[in-house]
Amino acid sequence: MTATPPQLSHLIVAADGEVRVALAGEVDLAVADELHRWLTGAAGDHPGLPVVVDMSAVTFIDSSGIRAFVRARADVTAAGCGMRLVNTTGMALRVLQVAGVYTHLSGEPVE
Repeated sequence: MTATPPQLSHLIVAADGEVRVALAGEVDLAVADELHRWLTGAAGDHPGLPVVVDMSAVTFIDSSGIRAFVRARADVTAAGCGMRLVNTTGMALRVLQVAGVYTHLSGEPVE
């Protein structure tokens, strides 16, 4: 029996005054709660540092993933840290834009 690879992986690195969480894979219902724990845990482990979520290797996101990001941002902000998504491209970017949350999650100005 072979184990199936995780559909979402992460790497957390604290450096240069921020906590960078690099995600790779699919963000959906199956990983939403775990994603929320990773992001809030990163903020809790590094108090006061902003959490920067690198989305460059995210290939899919659904409404459960969006909810996890929105909840995590609210929780991280309430803990005194900021959180923003960076390097969002392709389908993930389009889904966040259509859902109307990209600007809120990325901190980028509305065009």
